[in-house]
Amino acid sequence: MGTHLSCGAGTAYHRLRQLRHTLHMHPELSGDERETAGVIAAYLKALGLPTETGIGGHGVVAVLATGRPGPTIAYRADMDALPLQETSDHAYTSMMLGVSHACGHDVHMTIALGVAEQLIENVDELQGRVMFVFQPAEESLDGARSMLEDGLFERATPDAMLALHAFPLPVGHVGVARGPCLAGMEEFRVRFYTPAGDREALIDEAIRRLEALSTEQAPTDVDTLAPVIRRMRAGAPSLSRAVFISGWPATPGSVSQTHILGLVSLPDEASRAPMRDSIEATLGECTASFGASFDLDVTFSSPPLHNDRALVERIVPAMQQALELGAVQVYDAPYPFAHEDFARYAEKVPAALLWLGTQNLEKGIPSVLHTPDYDVDEASLEIGVRAMAAAISDLLRS
Repeated sequence: MGTHLSCGAGTAYHRLRQLRHTLHMHPELSGDERETAGVIAAYLKALGLPTETGIGGHGVVAVLATGRPGPTIAYRADMDALPLQETSDHAYTSMMLGVSHACGHDVHMTIALGVAEQLIENVDELQGRVMFVFQPAEESLDGARSMLEDGLFERATPDAMLALHAFPLPVGHVGVARGPCLAGMEEFRVRFYTPAGDREALIDEAIRRLEALSTEQAPTDVDTLAPVIRRMRAGAPSLSRAVFISGWPATPGSVSQTHILGLVSLPDEASRAPMRDSIEATLGECTASFGASFDLDVTFSSPPLHNDRALVERIVPAMQQALELGAVQVYDAPYPFAHEDFARYAEKVPAALLWLGTQNLEKGIPSVLHTPDYDVDEASLEIGVRAMAAAISDLLRS
């Protein structure tokens, strides 16, 4: 029997849709989530949950305590938006010029609040407590670190931690990897010294050759994404070794005199050292042909995300029961073209990030992340609440 909002479900989901619209219309960039945090905190307090703000920046944490001994389960929702101009023309289009929720974080926050409502309604059946973590600065990959450094797990170390992320699966489906889930990332910067050469030509050539090191190209639409998902389900070995490199000229006149800013996606740690060697060798060949030299600095690093296999195998049956038969897809290979600082939590406690299907091609909603016309089928809000409430409830009945 599925898990639903137990009373006034239609009204409840209408309210959640309206909340999602409000959040979508007022996006804020990483580190600037002040108003968003205020909306979230007010909603949590109205639910009667003890709520703390200002954790690791604009982070918000609320605790649902059942009053009975049991595990502590943390649930993370990220709050920040992207520096991307929205081109959609729906009634709730972003009102912030050049900023939009093109990564679904408005959906994540809305679902987390819906889960809180659901669990409160069924609190008498549960034991332990739930820590709702609304995290800033996920897009810049430093919000989780900031919250941890600000004592997030000193307040309560969870026995497990879950998160949900919008993904272009058909609406009604949830996906989860049992093991490697997302790539790690390194940011690198290159400075060239060209006493007798054409620096602009060198930069162009270096970017071209660095990008040629990629073993995969990131999917940009539904057609190129579909085979990646098929390989994730099949656990294709080659996918787990995929590397994607992108580079672009740094901002002219910057103080650092950086000439190339690059990103490397590394789905496993074994790829890290060989990839650095390849980048250095490529830059060495380029500069030699131009009579130049270079400095290479790795300026930022984020670990790959690994879901805890035992945790995944525990929660999948509960989600399958809450949703329709076949709605939960289990993957045995990671999605290698994105990065998540949820990995910081997964280094400390058993954790799992799940994919929420938000796509509906019949309605013209491809729901491809980080695109100017990004949107979701809002039926996914109910699916997300049902799936995550079922997973957390099962863990709190253990």
